[in-house]
Amino acid sequence: MKSYPIEGKYRIGIEEMDAQHAYWIHLIEEFRRTASGHLIDGQGLSAAKHALGQLLEYTREHFRSEEIFIEARGYPHMDAHRRQHAELEAEVVKLLDEIVAHKTNTTPLKLNLFVTVWLMEHIMEHDKDYARFLRERAAA
Repeated sequence: MKSYPIEGKYRIGIEEMDAQHAYWIHLIEEFRRTASGHLIDGQGLSAAKHALGQLLEYTREHFRSEEIFIEARGYPHMDAHRRQHAELEAEVVKLLDEIVAHKTNTTPLKLNLFVTVWLMEHIMEHDKDYARFLRERAAA
């Protein structure tokens, strides 16, 4: 996987996870560029489906990887973290279904809102929580 930069505010201090988050953000940006105003023509719709499909595939891969990583280290809030992952994945599936069915042109806006919630709440709160747990455990 190619390396992508990640803003400091999104860093959790675990290199492997930061790299995965950076790539995830890259895929989101790729979808935004592809879908922005182009869901009305066939070519734009096809490109948006492809980009969001890649995003969904990587979302699943990242969540699996992260769950294995933190569960192996004894993170005590695994059930809640898994539930969040399932909810977030379901949202991406829903967005993809909307594009495939061509139900709405508001999908890019919905994705922007979803990404804001995901980045703000998931990475900045929940992922930083397990990173803090791992640092404290290593220091003990």
